[in-house]
Amino acid sequence: MSDTLTDQFKAGFRRYSTGVAIAATSTETGPVGATISSLASVSANPPMLSFSVSRLGRSGPALSASERLAVHTLTASQADVAAAFADRNAPRFTLAQGWALSHGEPPVLRDAAASFYGHVVRVVPAGEAWLVLLEVDTMELGDTAEPLLHHDRRYWSLGPAVSTLPLERILPEKAS
Repeated sequence: MSDTLTDQFKAGFRRYSTGVAIAATSTETGPVGATISSLASVSANPPMLSFSVSRLGRSGPALSASERLAVHTLTASQADVAAAFADRNAPRFTLAQGWALSHGEPPVLRDAAASFYGHVVRVVPAGEAWLVLLEVDTMELGDTAEPLLHHDRRYWSLGPAVSTLPLERILPEKAS
């Protein structure tokens, strides 16, 4: 392992498992999208989410400059879609991947676990990335399905649950 803080930082986050999503928008030259694993819920009222995207890649500038975006969370059966959007040379937005395109509207990914559509309210430069804040105005929930996870540069699905008890029974009650 390298001794630089940057390399250690990257190695540390490779050990952190997270869900996988696609951020997508429509531009005058066609649809643009990227695989993201930095998706986070920010607020339920109003509904807002955030994600980061590289300032160095081809998709990041278009996504961060867009007024409207879609963020689609992926299921385990969509690992090929995630891989395509992580590879700058792979075909994207194909019918076989489940995309529906409409000029001027964010791309729709059929069979996504959830799709969030909204407008960008803030973009913050952060090192080699942009942090994008999206206010959600519409969304669609797909069928309940196994989620796609990212861990140590690979895609995974969930294994057996560690506990079948609801969290309320595992966590101590809050003091009144």
